[in-house]
Amino acid sequence: MHSKGKYGTTIFTIALLLILTAVFYRVPALLEPDKVFLTISTFLFTIFTGFFIQRQGARYSKLRETVAALDGKYSNIYRVSGHITAKLQMDIGEIIIAYYQKILQTEQWDYHFTHKSSTITSIHHLLDRDASDEKLSNIKNQSLGAIIKCLGDAQDLRKQMVALREERIPHFQWVLIYFFMIILLATVASLGSYEMVFPAVLKAAFIVSVVSVIIILHKLDNLSMFEGVIGEHSAKDVIGIIRGDK
Repeated sequence: MHSKGKYGTTIFTIALLLILTAVFYRVPALLEPDKVFLTISTFLFTIFTGFFIQRQGARYSKLRETVAALDGKYSNIYRVSGHITAKLQMDIGEIIIAYYQKILQTEQWDYHFTHKSSTITSIHHLLDRDASDEKLSNIKNQSLGAIIKCLGDAQDLRKQMVALREERIPHFQWVLIYFFMIILLATVASLGSYEMVFPAVLKAAFIVSVVSVIIILHKLDNLSMFEGVIGEHSAKDVIGIIRGDK
């Protein structure tokens, strides 16, 4: 599925380039472009998109780091719980696997933010059931404290992920970006290229580049920049640890 999406984007880009080249080669320009206007529109479009791409790119990277940190907490909880009882470790492992299977099956990294999730609460209940004995040994007490700390850290990381998920480009700013894009594309399209191969190719390539920038910005804003689910490999690694594959 991921490979298909990747090649689909490539095919779409090449097809758009060829179609636009043919159109610009056969259709004469209707207006004489103003070079100053072209310069200004290019500058404004670059400033706006550059700022948002940098901002959303930093957000995407921070989210990936936070997801990896949360995965590390769950992995640590599973490993440390083995010092308390084997049954507790097995039950916690089942809860964590169910958590990640939902993400992998739906291919939605934010599944547990858009649907009710009780992962952390369920682990707390298990600790109340199996680790409330006052006669726990020193190693078990230390393990219990480590698990509770990891659960608190996991809750904090989850809140950070929710905040990062909501930091999207406001609708009004999208309107401005599209406004400058339309002005820029209209200005470039008015450049002369009738029955001239090289200018037609340059115009088509420029417009495809502008459209590609908008697509990249949308993917960053929707947190779908790369193929696959955010944290997919990390999630599979945690499942592999619990199942004994690693």
